Amino acid sequence: MYRRGVITDEISQDLDVVLETAKRFSLEGLEIRSVWNTRVDQLDDAAVRRLREAVDAAGLVICGVAPPFFKCDIDRPEERQEHLEILRRSIDVGHRLGTNLIRTFTFWLTQPVANVWDRIVEYYQEPAEIARASNVVLAVENEHSCEVGTGGELAHFLKALDRPEVKALWDPGNAFHASETEPAYPDGYLAVRDRIVHVHLKDAVREPGAAKAQHAPIGEGQVGIAAQLGALIRDGYNGFVSLETHWRPEAIDEKTMRLPGGQLFSEKAAGATIYCLKNWDRLLADQRE
Repeated sequence: MYRRGVITDEISQDLDVVLETAKRFSLEGLEIRSVWNTRVDQLDDAAVRRLREAVDAAGLVICGVAPPFFKCDIDRPEERQEHLEILRRSIDVGHRLGTNLIRTFTFWLTQPVANVWDRIVEYYQEPAEIARASNVVLAVENEHSCEVGTGGELAHFLKALDRPEVKALWDPGNAFHASETEPAYPDGYLAVRDRIVHVHLKDAVREPGAAKAQHAPIGEGQVGIAAQLGALIRDGYNGFVSLETHWRPEAIDEKTMRLPGGQLFSEKAAGATIYCLKNWDRLLADQRE
């Protein structure tokens, strides 16, 4: 059975509110993207200690850290170097928080992935070496605003990279946004299933004729969340599934959604995430009957 968690800033920037909500819904873990209006890789040592102590005291674990690593322009070497420093600091913070899972991306989507495929694989060699030396796992998230967006693309990328330190962070919601021709479930999931180390959970809908999909409450969209969760149980996945709500009753602007975190992102998050946690509880109850 998978373990349930949540990305903290999908509830609040106030850690006490996050911990109260996590305990209310019997969650086991927290994934840290931003807290106290600070991105995880920018937390100072005192904040990291405070965070770890509070999470430990609540009987929870930190299941991963979620920096925006390689959400940058592949054609800008200075940005790539800056992001390597983000990675190093994220690894240090992760170690202090008791996790070896670091969420990563594959550069902003600025052109067809075939045009930059070899370079993405090449530019991941140094991060993989850093991960190997630091005894951490880089969990590459399929992300529709980045070059690798679908399950098929993520599976192909990990096979081409062929590094044991780099695994899949499967996000069926992102895959739904990324492609109208490859269903997130079952096709995308089956492509990447054997490489998954972490899962993000969000839902979406695509109205007929609409240019883009829109976020939706868990279990009320078209991603196939119930079927996806059922498959994780049947396939014996025992890692974490982190709720990454993204849906809000009032939509967030695209710029904030591309780089989520901080007070603006979390402002109206708690109610939306609690609504989704209730839906998740119902889905889980149905699957256990």
